[in-house]
Parts: sequence; C-alpha cells; structure tokens
Amino acid sequence: MKHRIRAAGVLMENHRILLMRVKDASGEYYIPPGGGVEPGDISTKAALVRECLEETGLHVQVGELLAVREFHETPQAMSSEMTRYHAEFFYHIASYHGIPHIDNLQGLNDEHYIQAVEWVSVHDVVTLRTYPADLAQLILRAQQQQYSLHLGCYIQGDNDHINHL
Repeated sequence: MKHRIRAAGVLMENHRILLMRVKDASGEYYIPPGGGVEPGDISTKAALVRECLEETGLHVQVGELLAVREFHETPQAMSSEMTRYHAEFFYHIASYHGIPHIDNLQGLNDEHYIQAVEWVSVHDVVTLRTYPADLAQLILRAQQQQYSLHLGCYIQGDNDHINHL
C-alpha cells in the first residue's frame, strides 16, 4: 500500500474561508489549500508554507493543529489496483500576506487540477461539495480556537531534543 502525508490550512477572514476549487474525474469540489510532504520539507508545517505559496501565492504563518484525518484512496479514484493511505494534518493559518492567485501553477502537477482560489462565506460551505466533507467542523474549531495536541517534529540523533515545528 502506498502512503501520502498531506498538510492543509484553514485560513479565515471576515467570516470567509480561503478554498481552492478543484476538478478531477469526479467533478468539481472545494478543498483547503495544502499538499503532500515532499523531500526537503522538515515538517507538515513546512510543507504547508510551501504549498500555500505554490497554490495560492500567499506567504503564510502556520498556527496550531486543528485536526488529523485519515482515509484510503480507492483504486477507482487512482486508476490503479492499489489503495493509498492518506494522513492529513489540518492547521489554522495564523496570518498571511499577499493576494490569493493561481499564477504560480504553470508547469506544476496541479496546473489543470486547481481551477481557482476563492474566498467563500463560512455559511455557504455547507452547500458546497467539499473535502473533507465535514469542513464546517474545522471552521468551527478554528473560530473557537479548539486546537489538537501536536507533540512536535524531531530528527533522531545528537539533536533529537530540537522541535522543528
């Protein structure tokens, strides 16, 4: 079985959340910005900083962990015979600067997948097809500053006491 670790950001402002409108073989839906941990990313937070810049053009400061979600991507969704296990880390975005755009996508894997980056009213989220489907719960947790415990990111060796979050 293949594995994928993904970090995603919940960025809210003026009762709106920043979402990406994406399209695949199943149709269009909305997701928070983020993506998979890649070589060179020292943590899920570092991956989220990189992904937000790539996908939305925003420089972000990643805040606290809101929740973790696990799921199995099925063979029909992957065009293969194997399933892929996903672990997603959802973080509250503490602050940002820049104007959201998708101009950075040219030449990247997500160029045709990401259709737009949009501010969506938090009240409208329940009417949209979103992943995760319970995105409204993440919004509520962020609004109420209900954070999960994240023990940190460590590298084994002489400096294994240093938290890289």
